[in-house]
Amino acid sequence: MIIPGILEQTLKDYEEKIRILDKKCELIQIDIVDGILTEGKSFLDTEKITQISHKTPFEIHLMVQNPLKVIPFNKGRINGVNKICTQVTTETSKLIFSLKKLGYKTGLSLNINEEIDLIKDLINSIDYVQFMSVTPGNQGNPFYSPVLDKIKKFKTNYPNVETQIDGGINDQNFNDVIKSGVDNIVIGSAIFNSQDPVLKLRDFQKLFNAISA
Repeated sequence: MIIPGILEQTLKDYEEKIRILDKKCELIQIDIVDGILTEGKSFLDTEKITQISHKTPFEIHLMVQNPLKVIPFNKGRINGVNKICTQVTTETSKLIFSLKKLGYKTGLSLNINEEIDLIKDLINSIDYVQFMSVTPGNQGNPFYSPVLDKIKKFKTNYPNVETQIDGGINDQNFNDVIKSGVDNIVIGSAIFNSQDPVLKLRDFQKLFNAISA
């Protein structure tokens, strides 16, 4: 599956990009960045973002130091949000428990310098693993190709765990990414910086389906 990724500094910019691709894909990833855990910073009010009118389900990717303060757990499950993944922090175990209790499909995201062993004790508690293929925090950062071998190794050791990759994917590396065996591909800049984001998304979707079939 191709998942468009959106990271913006204003609510208006999130709304504009969501509107462009709403109902054009199976899932849209909303990136939330606090500027502390990683570089860069986004609009942080997830509640306002998820209140934007949308038919396509959201995945929330938390790149924040205190994820438990970003998701309003006291208000129950957020309508229109199917998946939530987080970078590994000191709150990871508690966060996974809280997310699973609310019925979210839950994932952990590994930075390019983090090894699989970091999450081996949590594998049975999550639904998927996301591999960052850039230094996280800003869209447009350069692609880190060694992550593809990490994905292949993970797929060998954990063949039944869903995987996805996020960051720096474009026309030049797209085929190699698919050949890693990854299940889902998050693409931001290569879609939204094109002349026609909808057409570009469809091109990626067609190629993904053709090669991974």
